[in-house]
Amino acid sequence: MTTTTEELMHSTDMEPVHGTVDVDIPADVLWECFRHANWWPRWNACMWWASNTDLVLGQQLIWAFEPLQWWLLYRLPGMATLVEVEPGRKVTWEVTVLPGLFARHSYTIEDLGNGRSRFGSWEQAMGPSFRALKFFWLAHFVFVKDESLKGAQRLEEVYKQSGAIDADTLPIKNYTPSIIQLIVLFNIIANVLAAVGGLFKPRQKR
Repeated sequence: MTTTTEELMHSTDMEPVHGTVDVDIPADVLWECFRHANWWPRWNACMWWASNTDLVLGQQLIWAFEPLQWWLLYRLPGMATLVEVEPGRKVTWEVTVLPGLFARHSYTIEDLGNGRSRFGSWEQAMGPSFRALKFFWLAHFVFVKDESLKGAQRLEEVYKQSGAIDADTLPIKNYTPSIIQLIVLFNIIANVLAAVGGLFKPRQKR
């Protein structure tokens, strides 16, 4: 019996979006930082928020992405199952909560020796819902890949400056712009609802 993962391997819906970057961080140090998903927004600009404090096989990963452009008034929530966790080397999750869309994303860490490592991102999806919004999903996957690799380079800068990448040395994420955007969005929604509601008010007889 063919599994969904095997179907994805043979799917023609898209070519995998993938890339790697080499950084001057020992693999074990990089993994120890990376495994704390709740730290992701502090170094990976595509991540808005993440709940998990560790990557545990079989658990649900719950997080939210930043928008493709800073001026877009959305945050994209994510929920996936951690299907592969190889400490120090790899994590893979699968997204199945969206009807008609199956996605698989892996992050990898390769020990290059001499205090260096290779950080990689790989993602692929398929299904009718994916194909219907393929233009968005492809842009999103590229955004996630690019910002993740840039994030690994940010970790390299922190490591070179402080000799560690942990809760004490990582920069704190600034949520002020997001809060302002949400306030603007809520005001827009409130004004639209008020305008729509006014259209259905009974007119007073003169």
